[in-house]
Amino acid sequence: MSEINRAIGARPTLEWVAVEAIDVDQNYQRPLKNALVEKILRRFSWSKFGAVVLSRKGDGRFMVVEGQHRWKAAQLHPDVTEVPAIVVDHVDLKEEAESFLAINRDRMAVTSVEQYWAGLTAGDDDAIAVSKVLQSAGCDVVPENGHYRPNLTNSITAIRRCLQNYGHGATRRALLIIRAAWPDEPKALRGTLITALARIIRANDKTIAEPDMTAALRPQSIAKLTAHAEAFRKLSGGSAETALAKALVEIYNKGKRTNTIMIGEAR
Repeated sequence: MSEINRAIGARPTLEWVAVEAIDVDQNYQRPLKNALVEKILRRFSWSKFGAVVLSRKGDGRFMVVEGQHRWKAAQLHPDVTEVPAIVVDHVDLKEEAESFLAINRDRMAVTSVEQYWAGLTAGDDDAIAVSKVLQSAGCDVVPENGHYRPNLTNSITAIRRCLQNYGHGATRRALLIIRAAWPDEPKALRGTLITALARIIRANDKTIAEPDMTAALRPQSIAKLTAHAEAFRKLSGGSAETALAKALVEIYNKGKRTNTIMIGEAR
């Protein structure tokens, strides 16, 4: 075992602290995100709140070290006057900032895949919507990041955005085209490709023919298609999604005199 730190310091205390006795030091705290505060406030529940980390000040007040968004939501809630807290005695501002950095730097971020599976178990509406569109196209989410197989995806955020911007139908059709074009490709269901196709399908709902798009894409490798899109991006700029949409439209329209399609507007 590697050497461990034995100078662990004094144990913190567990206390209920009045929300009005808590302050935030902007010298090291991140700017408050009002949208996140509102989200916590709307869904406020003690079972999901946890404990904030505070630094005790000499005047009976406390400084937030970790959890300022939860504290702010609690402060705004009409039925909350105190929050559960882990209270640490810091020597000075520098030590507070060091604690803030260590807590946030060493924390393992929850991936979008982990959030999805937890959300599905919890009955989260967004996770259920993503699951429904994937299942309807014979697809699913990878069990965990790195476990790539055909017809599985880790592009949760992109699919959620597609559903919001282009709808269930366009997103499902995009997934079906990708499945049919690259049935054996483990990483075919990538977010940019799903989004670009859904955008095109939404803009050309009555014109685009899925068999024609599938046939046009099948000879293309993912790498070749990505390189094609990157060439567009270098020439005209724009997002990766727009460049890929242009590449897809060019491939689809090649040799056609009628029933051509356009990229449509990003949403």
